[in-house]
This record gives sequence, C-alpha cells and structure tokens, in this order.
Amino acid sequence: GNPNIDQLAKKVARTLEEQIENLSSIASAFSSFAKMPKAHNEIINMNELLKSISDLFARQENTIVTFTTGSESPFVFADKNQMVSVFNNLVKNAIQSIPEHRKGFVDVHIKDEDGWIAVTVSDNGSGIPKENYDKVFVPNFTTKSSGTGLGLAITKQMIDGAGGRIWFESAENVGTTFYVRLKKNEIV
Repeated sequence: GNPNIDQLAKKVARTLEEQIENLSSIASAFSSFAKMPKAHNEIINMNELLKSISDLFARQENTIVTFTTGSESPFVFADKNQMVSVFNNLVKNAIQSIPEHRKGFVDVHIKDEDGWIAVTVSDNGSGIPKENYDKVFVPNFTTKSSGTGLGLAITKQMIDGAGGRIWFESAENVGTTFYVRLKKNEIV
C-alpha cells in the first residue's frame, strides 16, 4: 500500500544487484587469498556506498545499524566492488560480534580528516581479546565456528591496495571500532 512502492522496489533491486555483482566478482578470491582480482578504480561517493550497505543490514533482528556522515563530499578513488566487500565484511563482523542476549548497535560514520576520508564501524559486541590483536588481519585466523579466516585479511589487502590504512580499537565485553582511512579525491 506504500505510494512510493515502485521507487522503493527499484532502490532495493539496485542494492541487491550491487551486492550480487560484488559477491560474484570476489568469490574466487576467498578460495585463493593470493590471487586478488586487479582493482578497477573509479571515483566513489562513500556516503552513497555506506548508506546502501547500512540500509541493507538495517533489518537485522535485535541489532540497530545506523549511518551518519560529517562529510558532504567523501569521494575516494578505489575499486567499488572491493569497497563494498570491505564494508560488508566490517558491518557483518560487527553484527556477529554481538552476544545473543544483548541489544546490538552498529554505527557506520564518515568524516573528513586532513585530506583523508575516515570511516569508522563501531559495535557494542563482545570485543577482541588482547591476545588476538596481532592475529586479526592474518589469513586463516578466525574465532567463528563457520568462518574461513580470510575476511579481515582480504579487507586489509584491499584497503592497503587502495593506498589506505585500517586498524581497530577494542575492549572486551564493550565493543570494537574499526577505522579505515582512504585518501580523499577532490572532484574537479
């Protein structure tokens, strides 16, 4: 009964198409970490990309996923499929880190920072134990029963390949924040 159903259906279909394209383009990378596809860089509006990802995960049961921005022009020059993969992985990991008995909160935020676009993905999950800090970005390390241990290793490789940086801060039983910095691209 929504009067904007056509517009809503097109938006959902476009988001799903992007996600499916992204999954298909990097599926082989999960079977072979060393053979990452060559980046096809383009100028990306990170507000649009992260809003789309946040909207996709916003319907999670028992978890609220929010998106906020402090930047009107967060443009970066990177591979769009890789950036979708990076932030899908960070948001999905954040959601999965939240204990079942806890109401979950995941916040995705963008801001300008001295010529860089800074993105944070924060959660109120179980946190990362200090003894695992050095292993987080190592291939095949996982704390999940069904994980491959490649998600964050590939994420780091993609961010490094885009000339960016990724790191995290965590407190056990409080939550974790992943930080991603990508060089800002000024649109002329």
